[in-house]
Amino acid sequence: MKTLNKKHQITLLIWFLCGILFAQVEDQSGLKNYIHLAQMNNPEIQTLFYQWKAAEDKITVAKSLPNPAISYGYFIENVETAVGPQEHKIAFTQSIPWFNKRNTQGKIQFERSQVLFKKLQSKRLDLTYRVKCLWYDYYYLTQEISNIMQNYGLISSWETVIQQKYISAINSQPDLIKTQIERIQLEDELNSLIEKKYVLLEQFRSLLNVDELDEIIAPDSLMFTQEEFDIEQFTDLAVSENLDLQVAGHERDMRNLQLKRQSQNWYPDFKLGLEYIMTGDKPGSAQSGKDPLVFKFGLDLPIWFNKTRKSVQSAKSNCNASSYKYQTVRNQLAVDIKSTVYELNNTKRRVKLYKEQLIPKSVESLQVTEKAYIADQKDLLSLIDAQRRHLLFTLKYEKALVEYLKSKSKLDTYLGQLRYED
Repeated sequence: MKTLNKKHQITLLIWFLCGILFAQVEDQSGLKNYIHLAQMNNPEIQTLFYQWKAAEDKITVAKSLPNPAISYGYFIENVETAVGPQEHKIAFTQSIPWFNKRNTQGKIQFERSQVLFKKLQSKRLDLTYRVKCLWYDYYYLTQEISNIMQNYGLISSWETVIQQKYISAINSQPDLIKTQIERIQLEDELNSLIEKKYVLLEQFRSLLNVDELDEIIAPDSLMFTQEEFDIEQFTDLAVSENLDLQVAGHERDMRNLQLKRQSQNWYPDFKLGLEYIMTGDKPGSAQSGKDPLVFKFGLDLPIWFNKTRKSVQSAKSNCNASSYKYQTVRNQLAVDIKSTVYELNNTKRRVKLYKEQLIPKSVESLQVTEKAYIADQKDLLSLIDAQRRHLLFTLKYEKALVEYLKSKSKLDTYLGQLRYED
């Protein structure tokens, strides 16, 4: 079994000093700062933000008229007219889509931008949830280390009592060996947890995209706020607020608009134009050199009926797919809400069980067993078991509390809420 090396001893000392220094700090505000930092630095969020801004800027583009066309013509062989030879001509043409096509195209682009905006918000919620979960895991790790240190201190104090008994000629050598074995095991567990601490710290740095983070500020304890969770109420709220469902809804609306736009292709587009012909002089003509101006009107005829029909059928298929996707997301959301509420109620029950019943009983049992051992009425194994039981219940309480807070954060993501404090 390996013992604490010098590096780990120094790290552990720093960890305890940090715990003392930040004991009076509002820890939830620290979590809030971590979340802000993650959202500012996360490259995926930055990517979605600029994609949304680009899509939003395209709304005006989608509603705009097509670019006009201007052309120039030179008559290689002049066309002789009554007023003179035609030498050059300049034409200007503007395409005008059928009524309401541009408005529909603008609505399609608006829905596309909303899809990206809701995805951006959803990613922010997901990142918040991941930061919280990792922060809670780190907090639980600090509780494990703290409990082992307390246990280590008790084992060391028992070892002193046993040594005194041994000096007093009481046969305590087996107890002394058991105590030393227990202390070595605790040292090994502590080394493992310290190594795990470095792993969690590296994961947290990666999530925040910050390499300079040397320590995660975690509180000495987390607050447990008992709440009532109504499945029907949360399900109704999620239907209107859940961002993934909103994404599916906007995609469905966009597909419906695309179907409308494809159906409008049955109608022709207009073309309006002006043509100015430059005419040379003709001797003897009263209107010599008069330049004619021609107004032009045209239609783009949608005569390729099979092409238009297939495009409409394809749009209908996309509409059906998006409708089924929306229903799938909604059904899964109802399942996720029920599952999360079950987790919340279950972990809430376990938190209360350990906090109000099992931990107080384990403390009482440990005190009684310790007095009995000093009075030689209990053996060392009973004392160690009592201490382990108390440690186990304490850690199970912290684990249940962390799982409870994680489930609350998960529920926030389903309800579309960006909440920093728990």
